[in-house]
Amino acid sequence: MKTKSQTRQNRQIVALSLLAIGVSGATTATAQTGSVMEEVVVTATKREESLRDVPMSVSVLGSNTIEAKGITQFRGIADAVPGLTYSEASSNLNPTFQMRGISVGQNTEGLQKAVAIYLDEMPMQDGKSTVNMDFGLFDTARVEVLKGPQGTLFGAGTLAGAVRIISNKPDPSGLDYKFATDFGSTSGELRQRYKGMVNVPLSDSAAFRMSASISDEDGWVSNTGIGMNPSNNYSSNALKAAIGWRVNDRLTADVTYLYQNNESDDGGTINPELGENTRSNFKQEKVEVEISKYNMTLAYDLDFATLTSSTNFSKTDPLQDTDLSAILGGAFPWGLVREDKSESFVQEIRMVSTADSKFDWVLGAYLQDREVVENQVMHLSQEFVDARGGSIGGLSNDYMGVDNAFIYGSPVTDSLKENAIFAELGYQLTDSVKATVGFRSSEIEIKNKRTAGGNASVGSFLVPVVFMGADSFTPVPYMAGQYAPGKVSPNTVKLSLAWEASDNVNLYATASEGFRANDVNRAAFTVGINGQQGTSNIDPDDPTVIPELSKSDSMWNYEVGMKGQWDTVSVNLAVYQMVWDDIQLFAQRVSDSATFFSNAGEAESEGIELEISGRPNDFFDYGLGIAHQNAEITSITAAEATMVGAELGTSLTSPDLQVSGHLQFTNSVQSGNELFGRMDFSYTDSMPNGFPFSPGTGAPSPNFAYTDSITKVDLSVGYVTDKWTAVLYAENALDEDGYQFIMPQTFFDDRHMTLRPRTIGVRFTYNK
Repeated sequence: MKTKSQTRQNRQIVALSLLAIGVSGATTATAQTGSVMEEVVVTATKREESLRDVPMSVSVLGSNTIEAKGITQFRGIADAVPGLTYSEASSNLNPTFQMRGISVGQNTEGLQKAVAIYLDEMPMQDGKSTVNMDFGLFDTARVEVLKGPQGTLFGAGTLAGAVRIISNKPDPSGLDYKFATDFGSTSGELRQRYKGMVNVPLSDSAAFRMSASISDEDGWVSNTGIGMNPSNNYSSNALKAAIGWRVNDRLTADVTYLYQNNESDDGGTINPELGENTRSNFKQEKVEVEISKYNMTLAYDLDFATLTSSTNFSKTDPLQDTDLSAILGGAFPWGLVREDKSESFVQEIRMVSTADSKFDWVLGAYLQDREVVENQVMHLSQEFVDARGGSIGGLSNDYMGVDNAFIYGSPVTDSLKENAIFAELGYQLTDSVKATVGFRSSEIEIKNKRTAGGNASVGSFLVPVVFMGADSFTPVPYMAGQYAPGKVSPNTVKLSLAWEASDNVNLYATASEGFRANDVNRAAFTVGINGQQGTSNIDPDDPTVIPELSKSDSMWNYEVGMKGQWDTVSVNLAVYQMVWDDIQLFAQRVSDSATFFSNAGEAESEGIELEISGRPNDFFDYGLGIAHQNAEITSITAAEATMVGAELGTSLTSPDLQVSGHLQFTNSVQSGNELFGRMDFSYTDSMPNGFPFSPGTGAPSPNFAYTDSITKVDLSVGYVTDKWTAVLYAENALDEDGYQFIMPQTFFDDRHMTLRPRTIGVRFTYNK
């Protein structure tokens, strides 16, 4: 039964949708007097093409849209794009996109994401790192959201799609600069953002461009367990610098450096039983992520093609420092530090045809070499150690820079090497019909290695040190050299047919494939009582033998669509079916509760997406996006169902319905200045937070829950001149507090992530 609140929300979104549709319906009558819509150019196929000509579903947010909506972080992208959802376990520090229903919850640490994120030529995710980063969108030319598998051109990790953030490039034509400030208040707590950009010509053919941002945002969650209010404070510092140089008539060179540091004082989840925006977690979960990325892109004009080399180097250093002192009332001042340092090298070389011919093509080679070193230590306060005579055996002061530390989990090194060649060939069958075929052949090698060292469980440490008053502690030795190499060689294919039905309408049909890399199961190296690796430590007759490596899973997308653009309106429609085979899922063995990644069953996602945008006259600008999807398990064995906690027909972690849109009114006032009012809205249906049963037992999961359906409305009014813009805004104007994310498993009851409460603020921008 629907609650009154749910009914109210549904009525609101229906009303908003009807409003946008009504505006759309009025377009025909004003077509002759309306403002002509601009052509959108994208690089989704690694060449510049009109969006209308790309034979797949691509949503684009241009710079004007990004600024008008006030989008500064990833969540804003998901709010504006139908079929795309977003979740985070901690404020802005572990962003995860889900696309077209392809998600299975949060118990997937170590697995490659289903949606890849790129900043220009730089891949932004380092695979196994437990913490990724939401980076700012200042000085962004556009965002391209590529829906469906992108395995041929973008490789592993684009199982469901890719999000590409395209920056503004250095411009030698003249000096340019821009500054922006944002001051907002959330329940009396302050949000401050400062951003700046400068573009400096170095010569007629070279320029330097730099953008920087500083954010300091007070939180809205109170943690009564540690007496901190607010607790989920967030800060970010970022710098992006680039040099662009046209060396000669044929060669261009671009060098980019990106640095960002994000910090969160505490988790942002709450326990609704304690009251509004309240948690009682007796640990302070401080997280800091530092990232440095370097890219050099060289492009050489061969007359018939452009030869491009993109070289990337990345370092990510996420540090999770958890203060556990409050658990025992301060009697035992201890904490846990986890650091997953990663380094990644990526090289791509490709040739893209430029000659005017019936044929167009892309040929390329790809190399990735990535290493992630996982470290965990527990540590004690110096005061506690001094009270025990200044010495506790097994403690170290030189490991990870942490004083009074002992190893909690022996250091683990994960490495991945990926080599691939790829190609896409397009052929103009007739003046209006074009066929495209693509192929990628990959080889991925994964290794896992433990380093020798001491290891201890929490219990083995607490008992002698705390309760028995021991003045010495000896960690349990941990065996070194557990090593698991393995290779997979996935191939992906893409086929598409595009028909220019008229000057205004293009139709297309596409079948594309994507995949994710597999992973090492560390539990496979546990020796059971029958003397075999990966077997049960308890029941020698347990038939479940944990594989050393999970298998790579794959996705096929079958899609037909229409793209239409007229003077005052554009319409994009896509209908799709996605088939997900050999799904990599979190599993648990029944006999000894050993956890691992298993390949289980098949899932399908079927849906329809509609995007309408228009400018019927010089005053109104509107947009409407609707995505309806059904994603569920379609094939699974009884044994697999027990291991992963699913059954036939179980829904994936995705909403059935998403609606988003905007309506803006702009009026010219004196001296050519403009006054505008704008409403942005989004609706996301309720969705499960994971599978309904406990992995390994098949019993109903006590942590299974559904999120709320959420209606979010943002309002803004602004004044625009040729030099500056001032905007007054209300984010989440209806003060919606629905649960947009519920953690499937946690030691504490603080599991629910809500929207940021109503935030009132002002934005000011000044440009040259």
